[in-house]
Amino acid sequence: MSTQTIWPNKRYAWFFTSILLFAYIISFIDRQMINYLALDIKEDMGLSDFQMSFIMGWGFVLSYIIFSIPFGRFVDKINRVRVLIGGIVIWSIATAGCGLSKGPFQLILSRSGVGAGEAALTPASWSIISDLFPVERRGFPMSIYLMGPYIGQGLSLLFGAQILRIYNEPINLFGNLILQPWQVIFIIIAIPGIILGLFMFTLKDPSRKGVAEDETREKDSLKQVFSYVLNNIGAYFPLLVGSAFIVVLLYGVQSWVPIFLQRIHEWELTRVGDQYGLVALFAGSLGVISGPIVERFLTKMKINAATLIVCFITAIVLTILGPITFLMLSSDYVLYGIFIISFFITLPLALFATSLQNITPNHYRGVVSGLYVLTVNITGYGLGPMVVAFFTDKVFKDEMAIDMSMATIFLICGPISAIIFYLGRGPFSEALRIKNL
Repeated sequence: MSTQTIWPNKRYAWFFTSILLFAYIISFIDRQMINYLALDIKEDMGLSDFQMSFIMGWGFVLSYIIFSIPFGRFVDKINRVRVLIGGIVIWSIATAGCGLSKGPFQLILSRSGVGAGEAALTPASWSIISDLFPVERRGFPMSIYLMGPYIGQGLSLLFGAQILRIYNEPINLFGNLILQPWQVIFIIIAIPGIILGLFMFTLKDPSRKGVAEDETREKDSLKQVFSYVLNNIGAYFPLLVGSAFIVVLLYGVQSWVPIFLQRIHEWELTRVGDQYGLVALFAGSLGVISGPIVERFLTKMKINAATLIVCFITAIVLTILGPITFLMLSSDYVLYGIFIISFFITLPLALFATSLQNITPNHYRGVVSGLYVLTVNITGYGLGPMVVAFFTDKVFKDEMAIDMSMATIFLICGPISAIIFYLGRGPFSEALRIKNL
């Protein structure tokens, strides 16, 4: 057996990571813009909260999870840069399609295209970063990469607000094509992705590290990968399932806070974009960066399974702060509560990513990353937007009860995830010991 241990030049490794970060930012601008524009789309198409939540959630996530495992397999077997290029071009074209949609069916189809293309990004990026940096230096670049969603979420709100100030009336294209302002925004934000996809042809896929010669052959079936995960399910369960409940809260907040601020606190849409956009940008980014720092501090204190301790603390804090923020804070203070929530929701996310990569053999990482994408998005992106709308429309039966709905999901998901993280400490510590980490 031979092992490739020559790592790329640090400058090139960070350059490549910055490109992956930029791709992640663009993907989340394209993915999350619909949350900012939800009320305008609802009014234009005559949709209920629950119907809109289906487009925001399952309209995206169904294709995302269907393609995540196949793309993960491609990542393990073929050129990862080419996989990325294909995904970026697909989701960018589909984003423009959202802007050309005239009804719910067309919007769902385009939204599904965004999901299919973005399914390539996480498995490929995680695998590439793991081959750019050795394990002892991998946590920080991974956390930098994972700032992408929160920078993208914040920029989608900030850009959306600025574009709405410019295009605040329907525009006429080609003589007979009338576009509403929300449609113009989708078309504009699709352009950077096309440019990035073309630029990525200049990048070279880094060599795979820690792969024995006999592991590079086409002998590893999906059955073998899943068998490996099942044999180590105690270590994987908190990372694949416990994380999903945190992601339910993440996407529930990202999807409905703009509407919550408009309905309950009577904010104008441009104010939501300006102020909540800054909160999403800075609180989320700060949380992702802070997670590995807190984990390293706990590790130096000789605390076992420090990753899951950070996750456990996060779940407890969110269980308490969620209801307080959405039910008790006035308009003058609610943004402070949302800032703290946004920080803690994102605190463990880089740890999920690095821990999965660290306990998984190289030749399984693409599929395991795809499995992570599948599990957290079925529950997180699929249920996060929808469960809030379910409580609003079906349980409380009042659109003005969105504050109660938001508080309820924190009281459900917080304790469940806390229990999973707490019980997973032993198996996770053993998995790290076996890998000598």
